Amino acid sequence: MPSELLHSKNAKIKTARSRLFNIDNGNGTTLDDCIMYTSRPIRLHAARIVYTTETAGTVAAANAKIGTTVGGAEIVAATAYENSKTVGTATAMTLVITYVAASTMVSVRHTGISSTAAGEAYVELDYSLFDD
Repeated sequence: MPSELLHSKNAKIKTARSRLFNIDNGNGTTLDDCIMYTSRPIRLHAARIVYTTETAGTVAAANAKIGTTVGGAEIVAATAYENSKTVGTATAMTLVITYVAASTMVSVRHTGISSTAAGEAYVELDYSLFDD
């Protein structure tokens, strides 16, 4: 684990974003998206689900998670989408780890529901580079 001294106080926070997920893509149907491949170690600051269309009906059975393997949850455990969210609102995701080593894939897995007009969202991950 790198020393916090390697992380500059002036490091810029960057954001990685997943593809857009249709929440009602099918009950239990999963979609995976590699949102980044780290060339250097990174520090994680926050993660969230951002809604681009209003969620309608019950969508809480659908979820998203972030890992270092396809379908993994090493970075963020499965976080349920929220009902009745408006465009531009977000659901905070809880980070399990705050450090990712160099040469590591970061992947988002979306698990959908079968519903109609449930909404769309993407996942964002805020990070900074060590020694940046």
